[in-house]
Amino acid sequence: MIEDKYDSHIYKPLMAGLFAGYLATVLNLIYDVAFREYTSFPLHEMINVSTIIFATLLVLAVAGCIYALIDRFSKNSAPVYTILSAVFTLLLVYGTLQVHRSDNSMLTSQFHGLLLGIVLITGIFATFLIPYFVKHSKLFM
Repeated sequence: MIEDKYDSHIYKPLMAGLFAGYLATVLNLIYDVAFREYTSFPLHEMINVSTIIFATLLVLAVAGCIYALIDRFSKNSAPVYTILSAVFTLLLVYGTLQVHRSDNSMLTSQFHGLLLGIVLITGIFATFLIPYFVKHSKLFM
């Protein structure tokens, strides 16, 4: 049996980001459907199935590349990446709460709930699962 060895420094973090992205995408889609069913949220032009799939996978693949970059220049890459990712997630949460989607306060509140859930799910997966999957690459390779 031939075992493939990948010497590229970016391979494991990128694959960890993509695997975490697949999992986060599924959870984001479940959250989206459940939220829309529960609240009957009518505004779906910006946050829909296509944008959730594309954005979640892209963001977590980029997060994997950032992990690889931090790993290249730091001996303690996992804690450094985790702290930076958590701070970035908190900044995105703050930014999410500043968005005004509609003049109707109920629709704006519902939009905050939908977007905040997606941001939190994606941020938590980026913050904790990418370092975990880099260390435990046998789970997806």
